[in-house]
Amino acid sequence: MNLGIGKNLESIPLLPSIFMMHLDWPNSSILFGTISAGSLLLLWFTGSILYHLFFSPLSRFPGPKNFAFSQIPLQLSVLRGHNHLDVTALHERYGPVVRISPTELAFNTPRAFRDIYGARPGGCLPKDRSHYIAPANGVDHLVCAVDSSVHARQRRLLSHAFSDNALRGQEDLIRGYVDTLIKKLRAEVERKESNSAVDIKKWMNYTTFDITGDLMFGESFDCLKDNQLHPWIELIFNSIKALSFVGAAQQFPFLWVFLKAFIPRDVVRKAREHFDLAADRVDRRLDANISRPDFMSAILQNGLSETKGAYRDGERIMSRAEIHSNAFILIVAGSETSATLLSGCIFYLCTNPHAMRRLTIEIRSTFKSDAEITFRNISTLTYLSAVIEESLRMYPPFVTSLARKVPKGGTIIDGEFIPEGTTVACHHYASYHSASNFTFPHDFLPERWLGQDPRFSADKRDVLQPFSLGPRNCLGKK
Repeated sequence: MNLGIGKNLESIPLLPSIFMMHLDWPNSSILFGTISAGSLLLLWFTGSILYHLFFSPLSRFPGPKNFAFSQIPLQLSVLRGHNHLDVTALHERYGPVVRISPTELAFNTPRAFRDIYGARPGGCLPKDRSHYIAPANGVDHLVCAVDSSVHARQRRLLSHAFSDNALRGQEDLIRGYVDTLIKKLRAEVERKESNSAVDIKKWMNYTTFDITGDLMFGESFDCLKDNQLHPWIELIFNSIKALSFVGAAQQFPFLWVFLKAFIPRDVVRKAREHFDLAADRVDRRLDANISRPDFMSAILQNGLSETKGAYRDGERIMSRAEIHSNAFILIVAGSETSATLLSGCIFYLCTNPHAMRRLTIEIRSTFKSDAEITFRNISTLTYLSAVIEESLRMYPPFVTSLARKVPKGGTIIDGEFIPEGTTVACHHYASYHSASNFTFPHDFLPERWLGQDPRFSADKRDVLQPFSLGPRNCLGKK
């Protein structure tokens, strides 16, 4: 690979010794110091490249050479929004395990998902802190908590909000918003001209943000009522963007102070405003002191602490700061992800008439009226379940990876020994669009999940893990 080093060296003029003899000593010292520093930097850079390419324990794994010796290509891929497509292409070229940075490997097999994220003796592989950023108050929430005891304590509280009993208790609230959505959509279609389109993505966002706001804060964002996104929603999208910038910059720890100055200030400001609004809504909900089957009631079942403090083993309580942090992430995880999936699902149904027809027949032959459509009754709709599974495969809301760090002593992943300190992950979109896992991977075919079509007998359906798996899987799966 031509790194341009030879050309750059040839362009450096050599200083004749006779010229050096005429320099005074202080200037000579500065000049020699500058040349020495530059030479050392060049040697370090060259040595680093050679080490990562030929001597690193990860050098035996396939992947593009420029990714192997520098974090820059991978982080540029993330910031450009192409990472899911780039990693998909790398797997197609190099196989089930690819080296995507000097210290990181990407996997795409069912066994790798289980090995990286599943329960194992001694505990799960720990999260890689550089990929999990605490919100503005610096207090970990459920998703970014690296400490297993912090994660377990918070999860025990929040799990009650996602239990079967809690879902049944929330059904009337959720159905109310869905009924409003249908009424609004019908009115929108009647109002539109025959050749005009309705932006379904917008309406999915209205609905999921209203539901999540009600379940989290006890008050709706009124998006459906006002036919527009609440101004806060823009801040949420900018928060996600800010996390991408910060996450990329943190992969260069020695340059972090320098790189963070290049993160757009407007993005950082809006991310902070999003957190502050979430914290303010939490405080209002706490002051209201109401009891209802929602996220906050589950969190507060044993009261709360006003200090960060230390918690005894098995204690089930959160601090106010932790509730602020969890509200910040739950309003995103409970709304934007669902709206993304639903938008993708409807798009693929609209562009695949055979699937739309089959689903319509199943629903209308099962229910005589929309009043019969309940959480319990929809569990019998096998084709609807297949449509949802295929939508999660084709259009997963979380397209990239959940990074883990290999602990001391190394570990085995998908039959390969991986040395300690390596960052490992399965990338969702890349795994779900791999021809090694699915027949016709880029086609929307819900029939692959029914287990009846021989075309899909070789599909590795257990690679589909959109909610992850193991002790840290997504609480919102149900």
